Amino acid sequence: MTRLAVLIAVLAVLIGSTVAGPPSDPGRRGLIDRFLRQPVGTVPVHRFTGEVRNFTLEVHRIQAEIAPGVNVEQWAFGFPGHKPRVPGPEIRVRQGDLVRLTLRNTFDQPHTIHPHGIISVAQRMDGLDEVLPGQSFTYEFVATEAGTFAYHCHFQTNLHLNMGMYGALIVEPADRQARMWKTEHTLILDDWDSRQNPDNPVHKPQANYFLVNGKASPLIPDLPIPPGDVSLLRLINMGYAQHAMHLHGVTFLVMAKDGHDLPLPYEADTLLIAPGERYDLLVKGRDGRFVFHDHVGPHATNDGVYPGGIHFMVKGAEALDQHGRPDKQAGQGNAHSHGAPPSSADLPLLDDRNAPAIRAAGFKFTPAVLRVKQGTKVSWTNADFVAHGLVLRAPDGTETTRALSRGGNISSVLDQKGTYTYRCLPHPFMTGSIRVE
Repeated sequence: MTRLAVLIAVLAVLIGSTVAGPPSDPGRRGLIDRFLRQPVGTVPVHRFTGEVRNFTLEVHRIQAEIAPGVNVEQWAFGFPGHKPRVPGPEIRVRQGDLVRLTLRNTFDQPHTIHPHGIISVAQRMDGLDEVLPGQSFTYEFVATEAGTFAYHCHFQTNLHLNMGMYGALIVEPADRQARMWKTEHTLILDDWDSRQNPDNPVHKPQANYFLVNGKASPLIPDLPIPPGDVSLLRLINMGYAQHAMHLHGVTFLVMAKDGHDLPLPYEADTLLIAPGERYDLLVKGRDGRFVFHDHVGPHATNDGVYPGGIHFMVKGAEALDQHGRPDKQAGQGNAHSHGAPPSSADLPLLDDRNAPAIRAAGFKFTPAVLRVKQGTKVSWTNADFVAHGLVLRAPDGTETTRALSRGGNISSVLDQKGTYTYRCLPHPFMTGSIRVE
């Protein structure tokens, strides 16, 4: 063999090793071999080994509050006789079950149900053939793989999915093995354009609210994980934006992606999740309340106002200070927590003759509590070096927002009986109240 031939042979070996991976890596080779040996295609429904599980979903048009005072139209799945909602009801089965999912189209438009991530389905069961208004169709498949999946409408998907037509589909392992976690939480991420009109023939949404299980902060409830407990978080992205989910205070262990257990779980505190992806995370509880939020800044706002959007708290036990003692000074850890306004019972009753005025200085309102007669004009002045935005909430729940510039002055006539509350828009810890009698 010539030197050139030897050189070519050596290069071929090196190139082959680079493509196929190190020959001494049996784990990687084993994973590739397992993937290549896996059967693909339709799993006949008579081959189920578990139970027959029947579910029926209807579709309804609803109005829902996704953020304080922000009500939108949604297209929601629901079980018959139950309140429809976004996300739709969770469907939970066991590996080996025969799943029969009937779509009863109670809506005025065509719809489908796509079992997102389920690969054992026949083509007709994949949810691409429309079900017309008034019709029903039953999707059948064997749940062959355990993991976190989803379901959603796949007709005019850019609109119907964006209107809230989705839910979680969970397949538990068949062997009922002892779980490593005590509790589970399913978190479905979404993005929403509060101005969208579904009647427009062209749908071009520009999201201004970002949701967890159909709500934006501060309407997202705390996630309780007591110290010593381990919780499984199932993250599902059913929106159109990528999210960088960042957890304060602890790390999490990424266990699975898209319904597949990872051969080597990894530890992290930030997870990038793209549209359609699902991740399973293990989280351990600890002391205090810590934020879990989207690190893409605009996604933690409500229509551009921070904090909002995907921003909620993981709640453990009582907060400890840096010495390990109970921390009585610890706040709520949430910028939306304004606290109860002070009592106005002992304050003098003012009217226009007193020209009641409130001053913003040192990032607080003074006086923070007033008591006035109905129809009194109250003014606010800004002595801070930064601008504020005054959000005034009337007793009937209506809110008005006005800019309070540096050195500026605004006023409002309070003509409703009851308690007005107000806060600063960019500095929501600045709060006050006015009792109108």
